[in-house]
Parts: sequence; structure tokens; C-alpha cells
Amino acid sequence: MAADKIPLLIDVDTGIDDALALLHACASPQANILGVTTVAGNVDLARATRNTRAVLNLVGRADIPVWRGCARPILREGEDASAVHGVAGLGYANLPDPSPLGDARHAVDQILAIAQSYAGELVLVATGPLTNIAVAIIREPALTTWVKRLVLMGGAFKEGGNTTPAAEFNIWRDPEAARIVFRAFGEDGAAPLVAVGLDVTRKVQLLPEHLSGLAGRIGEAPRASALMRFLEDATRHYFEFIEKREGRRFFTMHDPLALAAALDPSLIETQRVAVDVETAGALTAGMTVADWRGVWKRKPGADVAIGVRAEAMIVQFLDRMEWLARQP
Repeated sequence: MAADKIPLLIDVDTGIDDALALLHACASPQANILGVTTVAGNVDLARATRNTRAVLNLVGRADIPVWRGCARPILREGEDASAVHGVAGLGYANLPDPSPLGDARHAVDQILAIAQSYAGELVLVATGPLTNIAVAIIREPALTTWVKRLVLMGGAFKEGGNTTPAAEFNIWRDPEAARIVFRAFGEDGAAPLVAVGLDVTRKVQLLPEHLSGLAGRIGEAPRASALMRFLEDATRHYFEFIEKREGRRFFTMHDPLALAAALDPSLIETQRVAVDVETAGALTAGMTVADWRGVWKRKPGADVAIGVRAEAMIVQFLDRMEWLARQP
């Protein structure tokens, strides 16, 4: 492996923004994608796994292994986000079915095996609920010391949530798992946990004019037609959903930002702070509670994103999509 390549393992619940994050990873020259693990979240596990493999196939990366993980939260009956992502999870996009999944190994087993094999090097990125990561930690607490860092999309640390007034979807979907992960990575000797939450992702918005501009840039490139059809069909569902709520059309780049920041930390500014997750509150389950003023007297254990280079992120994403479109 080239010295400048980052060993990357991505844990997803592939809806629309996970799909765009996967595309971004596939087009990133510094990423050595060792595999993708799937978890129930935006859609059920079967759809998340199918969508993941279909998106990888779209850009000629069927060689990347995909492993199925946990089909439900640790303690709860989970609700999906099909209202946002569509019943199948990819908006209006209709990708060909991938071939049957040939590797039956469980995602948790693979997370542990790869983290141990790449100890001190692996960047683990989670763009869905943290169920797989939590179960892996329960199985082997040393996971927190094996990875180089964990970068997750999740939480609302200074702003309100997007699923309840208090909670962001990924954390709300499995708050017990999130609590296990935040607490474990807050222990002495653990690798950094970088939390990319709504405080910054809401500032990174992909607009319809960005996509039309991309279409003009890539023209008749080899993969242009299939890629643009997917991007337009997938995001149109979200555009319609958000327009009804906000009065204008935009796509919030939640998961693509987390993935991009895992490879290019300069895209975000972080502050180290103690974080815990509410699991019992009737109104606040899934709330990520950050102790900005230090009243807990706990050692800070998470690097929470508080700033973002939003324009640079959009430029980078569009450049990556152009690169994908031009591949033979």
C-alpha cells in the first residue's frame, strides 16, 4: 500500500447521503477502502446492504467487499427514515440489482479483524447508527485502541435535532449503542473520536444548480450519463421533502461531510469536549449532551466539529464526481 493511502473501513445504513459518501470515498485518491459494513438505520439491513453494493457497482467498484451487520438496535425497536430517503432508500433512483452477496461473514467480525490487522492505521467511518461499532466494542474493548480514529456522522451538540427537538437520527435510532461508543472512546488510551454532527452538516448544502453545473462539466464523459441520472434521481426525493419543510430545495451533506473530513481533517474545526448520550429521557432520548463549560469535571473525550469549510466541501465533492464520471 502506498504510504499516502489511508486504510478506510466505512460503516453505513445506505440511504441517499450514505450513497453520496460512498461515491466520494471511491473517488478520493488518498482512500484505500478495505471494505464496507452495513447496519439497519435509514432503511432495513437488507435494503442498506443492497443499496451499498448497487452504488459501488455503479462506479465500477464491485471489488470492494460488503459485510452485513446488525439488523436492529441493541435494545429498541427502531424506526427507519424512509420518509426522507424513500421506501427503498435511494430516493427515486433505480439501480440494477447487484449479484448475490457471496461473503457471509458478519460486519462486527470484520470490523474487529481489519482493525487488528491495521492497528494504529485504520480510519473507521460510521455514517449510520452506531450499533455495529458498539457491539464490536462489547466483544473486544481493545477496538478503541486499534483504530487510528473513529469519525462518525451523528449528534446535535449546540443545535436541536432533526428527528426530535433534542436528537439527531443516527444517535436517536440506537442511543444505547451511541452511549457505549462515546464512553469507550472517552477512556484513557482510546483513539480520537471525531463527531461530525448537525451543527456543521447543516451548513453544507448541495443545490440543484450545483448538479446542473456538474452535468455541464462532465458532458459526454464515459460514466456521465449513469452517474448524473443517479445523483439527480436520488437527490430529487430529498429536494422535494426539504422543500415542503423549509420552502426551498437543498440537500444537506451529512454523511459526505463526515467521510470527507475523515480523509481531509482540514475541512472541519473541532473542539475537544466531554460527551454523553441520553438513553432514558422521555423527551430527550438520543440527545448528545456536550459539557462545553466543564461542569461535569470529566476528561474531554470527543472531538466535536464546531466549524466547517462548507464551500470547500462542495467544491471537493463536485470535483470527485467529475473524476468518477471520466473513468472508463
